[in-house]
Amino acid sequence: MSKVLEQEVSVDYPQEGEKITHPQYTMRVGAADVQKVVVSIDDSPWQPCRQAGGFWWYDWSNFMSGRHEVEVKALTKDGRTMTSEVRRFKVELDRAL
Repeated sequence: MSKVLEQEVSVDYPQEGEKITHPQYTMRVGAADVQKVVVSIDDSPWQPCRQAGGFWWYDWSNFMSGRHEVEVKALTKDGRTMTSEVRRFKVELDRAL
């Protein structure tokens, strides 16, 4: 009997507990065979991702130091919505630079 693998969407970067130290960051999302991916950071409104190189990307800037969370949703080609687990990470910016 073969096992059927269910599609999933996941936040590849930032990794769980990652510390971001640069004022601009590009998040990478893994999601196959989907037509749209959106992200929400700290429960903000959903923002569209761009697709390139087999992944989905979200360019993030103008953020503040502190703890943050990101969640991703993907719309499959057959109309289903998949949601990622919440990914927690930390931003530590040196504003003196």
